[in-house]
Amino acid sequence: MNDKPCFRMRSRDQQSLSDDKDDRTIVLRTMRALESSVYKRPRPQNMPEMFCGLWRRQIVEWMYVLIKYCKLKHEATAAAVYYLDAAVACDSSIVKTPRDYQLCAMTALHLALKVYDSPTVRVVKLSCLVKLGNGEFTEADIIQKEQELLRALGWRINPPTADCFLQRYMELLPFLDDDKCENDIDLSDAFDPKNEKENERDEQLGPIEQRRQKRLRKLEEVASEFIEVALARDRFLFIPSSVIAYAALLSAMELTVAHGRLQQTDCYYDWTTFFLNMTNIAEMGDTFDDFNAKCAAMSTGYGKYSIPPSVRRTKMLLDNIVKGLPLPPEEEDIAFFSPGLAGNSLTKEISNDKIENRKKGNNTKCSKLSAPKSSSPLSPTAINTASFS
Repeated sequence: MNDKPCFRMRSRDQQSLSDDKDDRTIVLRTMRALESSVYKRPRPQNMPEMFCGLWRRQIVEWMYVLIKYCKLKHEATAAAVYYLDAAVACDSSIVKTPRDYQLCAMTALHLALKVYDSPTVRVVKLSCLVKLGNGEFTEADIIQKEQELLRALGWRINPPTADCFLQRYMELLPFLDDDKCENDIDLSDAFDPKNEKENERDEQLGPIEQRRQKRLRKLEEVASEFIEVALARDRFLFIPSSVIAYAALLSAMELTVAHGRLQQTDCYYDWTTFFLNMTNIAEMGDTFDDFNAKCAAMSTGYGKYSIPPSVRRTKMLLDNIVKGLPLPPEEEDIAFFSPGLAGNSLTKEISNDKIENRKKGNNTKCSKLSAPKSSSPLSPTAINTASFS
């Protein structure tokens, strides 16, 4: 008689864990479905040449500088970049000149902050954005452009960004000492005097969860930097946000482990369980059906784990950029991330035209961007964030 209630209790616990797993799987599966359909990122060949390359990179980097300076949410920048790219690719009437592009970038960031951050407390005022534009725009210009942007996006303003995927993936990351007794935990470094709000939230948690949240925040900071690198470069437009987030998290985990070894601290990541969770719960695994895929996996150091080739290649690109190493030809990305387009004659024609245009127009484009006098507005990166102080 006494055994039956215990058995029922264990069954309920197992059912609860199973339901939790299914919920997380459904959420991630839905996010991936949205990123490949409703919120599919525009391809570089669908965007005007004028708004690719250096000019786009400067705009994106300016967004991140502003977000960091104002201590706002990083995912707002990722959403703003999507708004900007989608508007440029979908509606040519919105962005025609460099001035339009800068105005659209400011508007996209303003809109993203209202969606992803706290508009009643920390939203950047329109007057501040006008100052950043060196007087080229008015508040009325930004309001009008916001209406145009929303119409071009079809009011679809909640894309599953790489930062959104990163948050979900980190929920699947266990630490080797997660089951450590609470009485044995040293929380001497659990509180950061610079983050009072986070400390207040942590005080409501138990010691184990406090330690976990502190580690995850450090990891998120590093992974967000890798995501920033990806969003600022055109060649990553071929890569889904879910793949970018996975690759950025792996690079961040490796970097923090290497830093921990230099500081003579332990590595707390449970790699095996994490990769199993990414395969079984996030459904981001790879069966390695062919021999070449297995060899590629072994060369990355993750041979015994199930990691998609697209994630491994994305991670390689991110690591090489951060380390200043050479990258493989950009045209290979089309074949790698969009195999269905690799043999398409139109795609080959677009790629060849793009290469020729770059060869012919690189010097001209650079001279225009670096000219001291121009009819187009200054790049936002040349504007000091002191306007906010």
